[in-house]
Amino acid sequence: MNWPSLTKQSEFQKVYGNGTKRVGRLVVVYLLSANDFGSGVVASRKVGGAVQRNRAKRLMREARRNGSLGSESKVLGLCERFFPAEMGESLSNDGGTGLWVVLVARHRILRASALEVRDELETLLK
Repeated sequence: MNWPSLTKQSEFQKVYGNGTKRVGRLVVVYLLSANDFGSGVVASRKVGGAVQRNRAKRLMREARRNGSLGSESKVLGLCERFFPAEMGESLSNDGGTGLWVVLVARHRILRASALEVRDELETLLK
């Protein structure tokens, strides 16, 4: 599934303030029910320098692409699991439902492989 990027600070603030938060050892996942699909990947300076931050973001994008957020059917399953009330309303109104996802790197991600990041993302989304 091709995820459009969340680009505005207001979009990120909305996800942080109103979304569901799952904290893992390597990644923090924020989920928010929305009218469309979008994702963001964040690595702050606490993670490290530019090279380390870019590596962390690459690992998270790869985990998103190959894990629970990779296909549309899996994403719709996540919507049903985390936001059942919104799914019921959208189905009754014939409106589409979507999901905004923000992945935030933690410092430990630098010592992890892509497989470990994907497994943790899978665990957080169960």
